[in-house]
Amino acid sequence: MTPKLFKAEFNTKAEEFKKFLPVNVTTSFRSLAPSIASCESKYLIPVLGESLFNKIYDYYHAESTDNEVFDTLISMCQLALIRLAFWSDFDILSVSLSDKGASDNTGDGRLYRYQREAIKENLKNQGFDCLDDILKFCENSVEKLPEFKESEYFLNAALSFIKTTKDFNDIYFINNSRLVFIRMKYFITSVEELKLPHHLGEKFCKELLESDVKETKFSRIIPYIKRYIVFMAIAEGIAELHQLPTERGLIFHTQMANRDSEVQVSPVSQKELERIRKEYSQKAERYMNSVIDYLKKHPSDYPTYFEFAGDNAPPSKIIRRDNTNKKIFFTQ
Repeated sequence: MTPKLFKAEFNTKAEEFKKFLPVNVTTSFRSLAPSIASCESKYLIPVLGESLFNKIYDYYHAESTDNEVFDTLISMCQLALIRLAFWSDFDILSVSLSDKGASDNTGDGRLYRYQREAIKENLKNQGFDCLDDILKFCENSVEKLPEFKESEYFLNAALSFIKTTKDFNDIYFINNSRLVFIRMKYFITSVEELKLPHHLGEKFCKELLESDVKETKFSRIIPYIKRYIVFMAIAEGIAELHQLPTERGLIFHTQMANRDSEVQVSPVSQKELERIRKEYSQKAERYMNSVIDYLKKHPSDYPTYFEFAGDNAPPSKIIRRDNTNKKIFFTQ
């Protein structure tokens, strides 16, 4: 496999690699090339889309280049690729394979297990952070990168309230992990396509997606709608996979005290899983109740919603009671 955004002639001594990885790099181009090509296909093309990726590939291999936007984008892509390539093949690069089996290349420079895991974690996080930076750059430069509008990411983002890793992380902490966000996107889409229109109507959901979020009537409800989507997506993930979102998938995990040990998965009882699923589901519904309460108090601002709900807009399930001088308190 031959990478498209790195050249063998530019890396006789890993010159391009060293530009984007500020350590002593002695890996040959031939050793790392298959991993870079794999990461281009697996991680970069889904972000940029085929059209834009092919455009920057042609530019990178052109004899004459003078496009500041493309130069910046290619550098960002190379930065992401070199880190993701070293991360994905970190263990393979440290061994030699022959007819006699595998042998260790590390010799006297062998790392402790916790050091190896820390380096891999750092490479992975930086690589996926770079992919998010590439998305932001393309969005901000979309008029100069019209091919980006054909990408799956751009087309899907127009149909979603939770467009980026940051959107999700601002509501539920996932350490800004793009891997977690990608895994949760299935459940986000499910909530947005099935549950949200059930509450608000398809026409009103479309109006909200196309709205100017700076308008007060939208800025008052969209943040709560986003919270509803995220918490309900988590509840659905738990219900379907019996797990919670982490970088290793939807799992429960604990870090053992021994510094040489890796993150280990701990089984969780069905009763505890159900408790957590219910907790997130109820939290999501409370946010939706708040949205509907606000809509009902300002009907003239939301005619599209009332076309859907009419006079039978569902009542709030939030219990309100004046507890003044009362011995019994109701809370929810």
